[in-house]
Amino acid sequence: MIDFRYHIVSIVAIFFALGAGVVLGAGPLKGTGSELVQSQAERDRQQLADARAELVQVKALDKYRDDYVAKVTAGMTDGKLSGKKVAIVTMPSADNDLTNGVQDEIEKSGGVITTKVALDSKLFDTGQRQLVESLVNQLVTADIDFPADSTTYQRAGLLLARGIAAKEEGKTGDADSTKVISGLTGAKLMSLKPSQIKDRATLVVVIAAKPPTPAPEDSAYTDSVDFLEGLDTGSGGVVVAGTPDSAGDGGLIKALRSDSEATKIVSSVDVADIPAGQATVVFSLAEQAGGKAGQYGAINAKNGVAPSAVQTKDN
Repeated sequence: MIDFRYHIVSIVAIFFALGAGVVLGAGPLKGTGSELVQSQAERDRQQLADARAELVQVKALDKYRDDYVAKVTAGMTDGKLSGKKVAIVTMPSADNDLTNGVQDEIEKSGGVITTKVALDSKLFDTGQRQLVESLVNQLVTADIDFPADSTTYQRAGLLLARGIAAKEEGKTGDADSTKVISGLTGAKLMSLKPSQIKDRATLVVVIAAKPPTPAPEDSAYTDSVDFLEGLDTGSGGVVVAGTPDSAGDGGLIKALRSDSEATKIVSSVDVADIPAGQATVVFSLAEQAGGKAGQYGAINAKNGVAPSAVQTKDN
């Protein structure tokens, strides 16, 4: 048991320590604490100023890069898609600015946007799979030949392609395309502008959304990747355009690039939010029109920055 003398000794030790602190504070160590704090504060302020200066420089360099690409290389995409009809399909929650930037570059290159399709999240909701499968079976047209081993979402992609696109040029909207579009919009799986199809596209750009939080596993995009494969099979080619985020963990482009079969036919560009990337989308569409596919951009893009046809030999 701790006795009374222990408490006395403890109290004395405390007062001694306090007394020593007062003496030292009034003596040779006076001001040392405040000086240390002040010195650290000055270092912190300098580090903050350096960080701000670095951020300004990075922003300036980014602006220079984008301005350089937009002005010095202006015209590189001119005529690349001359006369080509292109449909834009946006994934659920895709960014409007990204969509508009890609559309502008396609139009500058001579491409004609025939329609813009906005897919609803309901389409890829696992709870709606039975509805999707039922609609696919109801809306299938006589000229669609589903592969025997195709999945529900590969068939859904083929079905949408029948509504808005074709493998050959010069195809227009008809009774079957109207049937498909009416069925899919009526089920609120997507919306369409304009609401009626006049000309069917040969090429399709799919705008990927940024990954949700928390980031899902690649397997969460299995249906989406199957859908892209079907859309490509029923058209003259598909390019998925997104940001670096979409090529990172939890992103659609990362999931696409993890599927060796899908990447044989579907292209992707993960820097479509900058001028160079938007130009690459155009180059990729032109490559798709020639029957080839590739994965381009900054994040694990196995085919480099752009299709080989537009790269210098040294690259």
